[in-house]
Amino acid sequence: MKKLLSCVTVLSVFMFFALPGPIFAQEGGDVATMEEVVVTAGRVKEKKKEITTNVTIINAEEIKNSSAKDLGELLTEKAIGHSQRYPGALNSVGIRGFRTETHGNDLEGRVLILMNGRRAGTGNTAKISTKNIERVEIIRGPASVQYGSAAMGGVINVITKQGKDKPAVFVEGILGSFGYKEGSAGASGKYKSFDFSGSFTRDSKDDYDTASGEKFYNTGYDRKENCSLNLGYEFLPENRIGVIYSYYDADHVGDSGYLSQNDLDDYKNSSNRAIDFIYDGYLAGQIL
Repeated sequence: MKKLLSCVTVLSVFMFFALPGPIFAQEGGDVATMEEVVVTAGRVKEKKKEITTNVTIINAEEIKNSSAKDLGELLTEKAIGHSQRYPGALNSVGIRGFRTETHGNDLEGRVLILMNGRRAGTGNTAKISTKNIERVEIIRGPASVQYGSAAMGGVINVITKQGKDKPAVFVEGILGSFGYKEGSAGASGKYKSFDFSGSFTRDSKDDYDTASGEKFYNTGYDRKENCSLNLGYEFLPENRIGVIYSYYDADHVGDSGYLSQNDLDDYKNSSNRAIDFIYDGYLAGQIL
């Protein structure tokens, strides 16, 4: 038996060195390599392979093929942490026993949501539309050294799209049961030194009529609007200044109780706005 194992070992070593090239080489002699991924959820950009913490990246192709309308639905679909969703446009996500804060100050939560590396200003993942998202980076584990106690459970960094190619626009609409209507429009592209990418979505739904003729008033929400813009100007090679704007507004957002309660007085109007001025380039790298 020992001789057999020795022969197998020698044969394996011989084959490894005797083969003309790596066994995973592609046709033409080129070695197959994976695309390098740079993670930006930390304050310093790092290559994914060099990060010691647990990282998940949802890329543009996955988002495009997803039916998720907002960040909360996307994270639920990808089984990122424990998602708690309520009818009234309210969604929180939990990572490693900590959760986002959905009702008030996002710094009161223990999982921090970022927009292009900066505070999104909300812990409600239902407020962030997927229409203008390039990718999502999720870092599990404490990041409180960098971001404070709001990131004890982890960090979710939402990267918005940046215009790169020939300008293009899209318009789409959805109709559903109970009078559900959704319309979206957007544009992205690059013209000379200017780049832009943005989207706007508005959806609404009606009340519910039962077979017996009884009406149940909609306690989820009457109307929602989402807007996301990423505008930039490249004044030198690899030096870009930009403006990132996000907007959310919802009317008659109801409570999370049972539909049968039909409490028409228990609702609120909800909104969230954020604007950031950014600079990416040589000087920013020197400062870091």
